[in-house]
Amino acid sequence: MLRKLIWNEVRQNKLMSAAAVFFMTISAALLALTVMLFTNLLGAIDSLMDKALVPDFMQMHAGTVDETELAGFAANAPEIQDWQLCLFLNLDNSQITLGGANLTDSTQDNGLCVQGERFDFLLGMDGEPAKALPGEIYVPVCYWARYGLSVGDEVVIGKQALSIAGFLRDAQMNSMMSSSKRFLVSLEDYEKLAGWGQEEYLIEFLLKEEASINEFQLSYTARGLPSNGPAITRPLIRMINALSDGTMIFVLLLVGIAVLLISMFCIHFILSLQMERDRKEMGMLKALGIGRRKIRGIYFAKYLLFSVCGALLGLAAAAAAQGPLARQLQELYGPGGQSALAGIFSLLTALLAEGIILLSVWRSLKKIDKLSALDALFQAQGKRRGWKQYLLISAVAAACTFLMLVPANLYNTLSAPVFVTYMGIGSGELRIDVRRTEDVDSVTARIADTLEHDA
Repeated sequence: MLRKLIWNEVRQNKLMSAAAVFFMTISAALLALTVMLFTNLLGAIDSLMDKALVPDFMQMHAGTVDETELAGFAANAPEIQDWQLCLFLNLDNSQITLGGANLTDSTQDNGLCVQGERFDFLLGMDGEPAKALPGEIYVPVCYWARYGLSVGDEVVIGKQALSIAGFLRDAQMNSMMSSSKRFLVSLEDYEKLAGWGQEEYLIEFLLKEEASINEFQLSYTARGLPSNGPAITRPLIRMINALSDGTMIFVLLLVGIAVLLISMFCIHFILSLQMERDRKEMGMLKALGIGRRKIRGIYFAKYLLFSVCGALLGLAAAAAAQGPLARQLQELYGPGGQSALAGIFSLLTALLAEGIILLSVWRSLKKIDKLSALDALFQAQGKRRGWKQYLLISAVAAACTFLMLVPANLYNTLSAPVFVTYMGIGSGELRIDVRRTEDVDSVTARIADTLEHDA
């Protein structure tokens, strides 16, 4: 009987039924898509960091290093599992040309390195540590699409040409929020090109599971060990990677919440209109002695069916949209490896969205309790609009406005010429950074003198 009533109701109100299913579908789809992308992003980042054996603590240092002193510190620190000293040849961007495109305008600190001996591996696109032969170079994957590169293209470092053997994923410096990028070359080519740049040391430590990274960092600093540069920890690396590509997901989450609110209000209007049309039928049912809970149940069962359809359609739409949106994430970090977990979380999120909408429907149906059979059958005068209805209309308008303004304002903010000033950078056409070296004062004075006499 209930199935027949619902089916007749859907056939008589096709447009309103389709609108209700649409709003439920789009709400579930956006929120489920957000969870899918975020779960896959975190899974891909963790998988990449585990495969690359990212150090728990890394100290960048410009200057000389006493390897014996570091070895003594490591020998007396029981929390250290392993450590290594890596070289990073920092190059001037004007000395690097990728497939005909010079990196003069790049804001990244680009440099050369060789593959790590025991950990901190640079991975190829197959997820294995890359091996560069003499005359070959591996380029960070973030430059792949940006400069339209392909395997076999030429990279010029100073005056030496190298051939691109592949592209690499650097778990530490993969994100564009990271200020440095590493190119992988063979030890032979590194020694040839050492005169074109300034060498820095990457002092890296792997700690035991029970060790505290913060306490280790304090211990390292207290010993007065080399620290002429930034110190980076594993949690910081994970956060930088997540923030870089998580911005799009966060905006998508805001849009999903706004759409959920709009859907709740619109379904409330659809339900109110339908209840107004069925006013006499509800009065007849009450006059026949049918309880208010059963009358509510008839309407609620229909919207419960709509919510099931909306959740299934929303999950299907989210799965279809995930592929194109997750392609960049997979390119940067590799496969997530948490598809089952992403599916479970997205299903729970879709059910949560539908549950919120159904809760709103149930609250709206409580109007039936206040309606008597006499008022429903013999309504003497039109019902006056209450202030709550105007408030709901204003809320829908505000949510729609928010939905349009947030992406537009975000785009305008990031593309504004003065945006760099909010990041602590002065407004100018040229910025010169002076590295911290032993003769930094003389270098700074020489630059100032050159600028002063430049016409």
